[in-house]
Amino acid sequence: MIGTIARKEFVMLRRDARVRLTAVVLVVMVAVAFLSATSRYKDISQERAAAQALITEQWQSQGEKNPHAAAHYGIYAIRPVTPLSFFDTGVTAFSGVSIWLEAHRRNLPGGRPADDNAAVSGVAELTIAYTLQILLPLFVILLAFPAFAAERESGTLRQLLGTGVTPAQLLVGKALGIAGAVGIVLGPLLLTGLAFLVLLPEGRMLLPEALAVVAFYLLYAGVILFLSLAVSARLASSQAALVVLLAFWAVSSFVVPRLAADMAALRHPLPQLIDFQAALAADIESGLDGRSPAEVIDERRQQTLSLYGVEDESQLPINFQGIIFSLTEQLDAAVFKRHFEALYEKLHSQQAVYGITSLFSPRVAVQLASMQWSGTGLEQEIDFARHAEQFRVEFIETLNRDLTINSQPGQTDYRSGPELWRAIGNYDYAGLGFAAKFFASAPFLLALVLWLGGTTTLAWLAVRRIRVAV
Repeated sequence: MIGTIARKEFVMLRRDARVRLTAVVLVVMVAVAFLSATSRYKDISQERAAAQALITEQWQSQGEKNPHAAAHYGIYAIRPVTPLSFFDTGVTAFSGVSIWLEAHRRNLPGGRPADDNAAVSGVAELTIAYTLQILLPLFVILLAFPAFAAERESGTLRQLLGTGVTPAQLLVGKALGIAGAVGIVLGPLLLTGLAFLVLLPEGRMLLPEALAVVAFYLLYAGVILFLSLAVSARLASSQAALVVLLAFWAVSSFVVPRLAADMAALRHPLPQLIDFQAALAADIESGLDGRSPAEVIDERRQQTLSLYGVEDESQLPINFQGIIFSLTEQLDAAVFKRHFEALYEKLHSQQAVYGITSLFSPRVAVQLASMQWSGTGLEQEIDFARHAEQFRVEFIETLNRDLTINSQPGQTDYRSGPELWRAIGNYDYAGLGFAAKFFASAPFLLALVLWLGGTTTLAWLAVRRIRVAV
């Protein structure tokens, strides 16, 4: 009986001209977003790979110079891209693509893509993820809203229930029929996207993440499907069901995310850039523990002189200036870490406030999870910045160590060469692993599961009431 109901529902949907038109619009929009994503991935991945290679070449071929001068010459850390990062661009349009790594400074990411398109920076980018988040629920609603209401209006629902069909059979059959119609439309798109990913050498390793993304969007579609069936079974007319569902779609897709973002910004405001930099400068000058850098350096000087049993820096077998540079970097890095981690904590707090609203909007849940699995969420951006800072600290320390050990006290003409520059290594960022992405997206998975459980229960209760009424 369930199969019969599912086939009937599927055939009716396939014959509906409105459904076919909506399906065409969805397919065209996803296809356009897909073609745009593939083109941009090809171009930008090549650009960034070439830029990183050029930066590395410039660093290693800079010629002989003082290591501390080379530290100020610096190097760029460029955030790489993956195929999934163009499925869902997440926060990357509003975060920098590179960080300038130099001595004595921890710089913020620069080169925001949104700055290159300032006129439309406030408009959501047409990505595959955004298209699915907005049009997929609308498509499911248009398929499911007449499932019970239209049959009630035509009088066939009473006849169907009179044949002995149980509420469970009716609900499952209609859900399977509508899901089949959705699958016919989205299945080829999904297989095409996965095939494209597998064909890319750098994409094969991302197949588990891609399947996780698919699972989240299927959950999202399931939530909307059972909510639509519940409303269709509960309301007297298909027109009323459509109005209620479209209102939910609009509020869930646009109103709640906008209000949530504003609420998060008000609840946990970020510092102004000028205030952030002023606080950094003040702590660097005064020191975190109440001791100024000059006091710390003087203490280390006395310790070093005592260690080598000499009375003056000129008698040391090493260049104490290199120790000063290294110690200053350590003190500065501690200040940078405190202030940047406080900034990251505020960003996490904002995301937590935004994420709570996933209990009121399934779109928020799938949006945040999609970004995490695509490697374009907040966690990945923070991890990239931390990784770049760790690389900066290590490469500056390598230069200072060379100056300390290989130059003489007071020597001003000391030069290092390409061997030292090559010893720094190449900057390479691999991103978060599968386990870290799963942990970051777990709250949103829970939210969608709760939504699915809740809407399924509502649909079941609504269908049971139909039987009682008859």
